[in-house]
Amino acid sequence: MSSKSWQVRVTTTADVGSGFLVTERHVLTCAHVVDGAEHVDVTFAQHPDLSPRRATVIATGEWRRDGEDRGDVAVLELERPMGVTPARFATVHAPLAHQAVRLTAYGFPRGYDEGILGEFRSTSDQLIAGEWLQLEAWTGHGAPLEEGFSGAAVVREDTGEVVGMVTARHPEGGGGRMLPVRALVRRWPDAADLVPVPDHKPGSVAALRDLVQRCADDHAPETAYLSVMEKLSPLPPPPPAGGFLSLWDVAWFLLTEVEPAPGTAPWADFAAYLAGRSPDPAVRRGLLAWAEEHGAGTAPRESWAPDPMTWSPILVEIERSGSDRDTYLVSVHAVRDGRARLVASTTLARGRVQEYVREHLGHAFAHIDRENGDELIAFAVPGDWLGEPVDEWHTSADDAAPLGCSSPVVVMDLRRRRESRLQFRLQKAWETLDRRTEGAAWHRVECDSFQDPAKLTVRLRLLETTAVGYGAPLSSERSRDLLRASLNAAVPVVVWSRAGCSDRHDEATAAEYACTGARFLDALQEQLASVPLAELPRRVHTLRQEAYLADEHWATGLTLVWEDPRCFPETHVYTQSPIF
Repeated sequence: MSSKSWQVRVTTTADVGSGFLVTERHVLTCAHVVDGAEHVDVTFAQHPDLSPRRATVIATGEWRRDGEDRGDVAVLELERPMGVTPARFATVHAPLAHQAVRLTAYGFPRGYDEGILGEFRSTSDQLIAGEWLQLEAWTGHGAPLEEGFSGAAVVREDTGEVVGMVTARHPEGGGGRMLPVRALVRRWPDAADLVPVPDHKPGSVAALRDLVQRCADDHAPETAYLSVMEKLSPLPPPPPAGGFLSLWDVAWFLLTEVEPAPGTAPWADFAAYLAGRSPDPAVRRGLLAWAEEHGAGTAPRESWAPDPMTWSPILVEIERSGSDRDTYLVSVHAVRDGRARLVASTTLARGRVQEYVREHLGHAFAHIDRENGDELIAFAVPGDWLGEPVDEWHTSADDAAPLGCSSPVVVMDLRRRRESRLQFRLQKAWETLDRRTEGAAWHRVECDSFQDPAKLTVRLRLLETTAVGYGAPLSSERSRDLLRASLNAAVPVVVWSRAGCSDRHDEATAAEYACTGARFLDALQEQLASVPLAELPRRVHTLRQEAYLADEHWATGLTLVWEDPRCFPETHVYTQSPIF
């Protein structure tokens, strides 16, 4: 077979263009060639024995007929493999602007159903508007670019490699413009392992692509790019013209467009950045492993996110319903792949909440990811429920063991969970914590503390406090106001004992003995200071088991407020909601 047997004619009811086979079943062409087509047929120009094959448009760039010129790319999928060897791509940034580099394109202008070959050169390696390379005729008497060449592969004649795709012609001079291969991969990530990238194996680029595409699309690509690059350079290269199209586009830009400073690997730092924000444990581990393998010379692994979020959460939300203070909307969600899936939801009186939750927790377990994370049951409740001993509720109708002894159980303040400002601050706090491998210093609020709550909030923010322990339970308005100070300061972890001391002591009394609250805070610092906060629910689960079995234990009645927004996506509850 000819080395150019992958060249094809693309026909629709309204247009004729060119294209080229890039895998056994996929053809690249221009979006404007197939725009609005009901049927697309592909004919292999070098194989007259093969009848036209029907193709389906499976992907397009951002090109629009009403004005957007960028992204004039379409991917066609054939019904079955054709047994034709696909085109071979040149390395990204292969130099083209040289008098001796002859480029060819195979088009199908009117009257040339069998096709015609044109010869061209690239006038410069400088991109036009950050998108295209300019083509001009190789000689003054060769075939010019004209209608029918759109979608044709631009081939380097001396190597037979594809360097780009024709997208437009100039009205005069016989030239036009082409999208270089790196622009094609921006629009069709599946081509990432087809285009050689210097210093990176195709398999490693494809592995990064697959991991990045499994990340949630709620990350702003330009924010992610600047977050990584600002740590490596005071003046990072600007994003591509028109902005980043996706997280993958950022990864590809870092791999192909950014010249790394000595000792840096921005693509590895980007993988680590995404790992610290992915709710999927398998994706996090994959991204961190990729970053470690491809980050020679970068910061050590412990400065990246160390994969703390090995959780498969079940989220129970309890909120007041209507004007009746004794009626609540209770919703049980299973969190998987970064999404909260509703298992059950209903409105009922407070006295029936425990029974309803117990009944539906078992259903939720059937839908969490049991392979890549431990279960974590989180209750998001109104402020006056934060003292409710949900960890002491029975595990099930047939199991009277406390729920907190059967699974890790945490609580969250529903008001804080719904406030974007505090969620933003919480996420920032966890991003800082992710770079630590040690535990946290606990800020103590003594049981007889009479601090001003507003000043405590400011103090906690100023100190960037990440963990607060309270010596008193929520038995008074004063203790509840002091707890609200930690919540307003976006402290990720707050702990107190429901069995703590609620008395106030003068200095003479405090000198004679340590009250229950003080002993609790001392034990808290001694037992938990070395535990990374990401692992705290697991450690508290063990302490609750020990306390349940002991006659006396410092962790009896321990309440753990633990909130990492990356583990608990936003939920949407509708009346008459379907259950999966």
